[in-house]
Amino acid sequence: MKYATALLAAFAASVFVVPSFANSNAVPDDQIIVTGSRTPISAVDFGGAVSVITRDDIERRQSRYVTDLLRSIPGFAVSHSGVAGSQTQVRVRGSEANHVLVLIDGVRANDPATGDEFRWEYLSTSNIDRIEIVRGPQSALWGSDAVGGVVHIITRSTSTSSVDGYLEAGSENSLNGAVNGSLGGDRWSAGFGVEQLTTDGSNISRTGSEDDDAEVTTGSLNVRFDPSEAVSVRFGARSVDAYSQFDAVDFVNTGLPADSDVATDFTQQTMNLGLKFGTADSRLQHSLYARYFDSSNYNLLDGTKDSSTASERRTLGYQADIAVGDNMLALALEQEDTQFEQRGAVNFGDPNQDQEMDVTSVIADFQGRSVESITWLLSARYDDNSDFDDIVTGRASIAWDVSADTRLNASIGTGQNAPTFIERYGYFPGQFTGNPDLKPERSVSYEVGLKQRIAPSASIQIAVFRQTVEDEIDGFVFDPETFLFTAENLDTTSERSGVEFGAWWTVSESLDLSMNYTYTDATENGATELRRPRHAGNATIDYNFLEARARLTLVADYGGSRQDIFFPPWPQPSEIVTLDSYWLVDLTAQYRATDSVRLFARISNLLDTEYEQVYGYSTPGRAYYGGVEVGFGD
Repeated sequence: MKYATALLAAFAASVFVVPSFANSNAVPDDQIIVTGSRTPISAVDFGGAVSVITRDDIERRQSRYVTDLLRSIPGFAVSHSGVAGSQTQVRVRGSEANHVLVLIDGVRANDPATGDEFRWEYLSTSNIDRIEIVRGPQSALWGSDAVGGVVHIITRSTSTSSVDGYLEAGSENSLNGAVNGSLGGDRWSAGFGVEQLTTDGSNISRTGSEDDDAEVTTGSLNVRFDPSEAVSVRFGARSVDAYSQFDAVDFVNTGLPADSDVATDFTQQTMNLGLKFGTADSRLQHSLYARYFDSSNYNLLDGTKDSSTASERRTLGYQADIAVGDNMLALALEQEDTQFEQRGAVNFGDPNQDQEMDVTSVIADFQGRSVESITWLLSARYDDNSDFDDIVTGRASIAWDVSADTRLNASIGTGQNAPTFIERYGYFPGQFTGNPDLKPERSVSYEVGLKQRIAPSASIQIAVFRQTVEDEIDGFVFDPETFLFTAENLDTTSERSGVEFGAWWTVSESLDLSMNYTYTDATENGATELRRPRHAGNATIDYNFLEARARLTLVADYGGSRQDIFFPPWPQPSEIVTLDSYWLVDLTAQYRATDSVRLFARISNLLDTEYEQVYGYSTPGRAYYGGVEVGFGD
């Protein structure tokens, strides 16, 4: 009944709202995406929910962190543990935070050293060209972690010769600057980007006066070399060096964060090398690739290193793309080796350890295009894991153009998520001990969608989804033998279901209006899952004038109320708390003074809303920023 009610509400909203709002990240039919299949596929042929954030979207929003953009995407819930640089989690359609796979130019970037979650708090936007977001299980294509969806970060790469840079300053002594450049010709190109963001921050805890500062430096390099029409070489590298302060929880007196001298020092490197053989019209193309991920996470107490975790992942792969008439078959073989390291003081237990796991995978992905107006995808993956039983995952989807104005799509897929090294082996004195007997989580998901054009410049889109998760891992189970928390597979079934609705309308050449709304019902054994708002949405107004040289953008993100857990001082039991709903409104303005100079300004949290996304962790109030961008070249 609640499913029907939510769907009815979305339909009613479309009737009244479409003339003035829409989905700000609607994907054009001719847009090519590389994340929904093992070979590039047009958005019109993809049978699932996909969103794309372009470079123009990033500049229009002036967002310095990717998570500021993701909170406007249907199905996404973002949880900041305080201010810039503090721990940030992203959940998709009610998933766990480590059920969202992040790729950076094809490299798996989820961090095994931090529970297979991606370090969102350090992902800045300067050198990003586009972000592809595919919702729903994609384990058949990309393996573990892709249970809720995939976010693919694609960095800037161009064959032209150019250089541009910007400098921005604002509230909390924030300073952000970047330089990006490229040089190239017909058969080669090289591009680079360097960005640094520093801020004095504000106080994370509800009490006290200590500001928690952060600094993030990001560098990237992309190289292209095409010695002939049939051979291409690609190399990419990205490095992040970050430092951020935070407030530790006072478990003795309040159970809440309190001013303290603790910080995190973080480094991450990703690299990829790819060779492709075959011309664009070849019936058979071959690809070889090598990918590398490395991270280090140091916890600092009173300015000295207290403990650390580190990880390293190497991936080697081969893929053959075979044209079968109008259809496309991709066959791939991958070998992945992951290493985990933990270091810390020996205190009633030894956290110092080194662990390793490897996976050999065989992937098949078929794009069926032989029937007019219908495209279907069939995908399967076999994972031979060194530590668990063999796993097979699959996906099937269909996209049907009923007419020029109506498209239907449906998909079904299975997912799997391997237990993390920390869940299996982690040890934190006085808090947590791992469980090496855990088994992978398994899921089955369904989705049905409709995209309807109701006028030449107005459309709506609706997706209904449902997922069940078996053997979900609970990482906060009390062990009466050790008096510590541990991790266990649950005997119950977790269920996630909901509706995503979006609409968009191009009013004129100067005005675009958009909106989206998501209803999510995520439960485990009948109890509502934590940090998943039932209602979330976004509305955007984008207006350009002075012959498109000036632009104003107003973005309003709504985060519904959500539940969290509070651990008061011992011996009081934990309790479920409710976080209030909120609106976050950002206003940006920009003016292109010349072809080479752009001025910009923004006000974040325009309404100065007081809100929490994690219980006890304060978030920033209204802030002001302004800057200038200068660019030269093609």
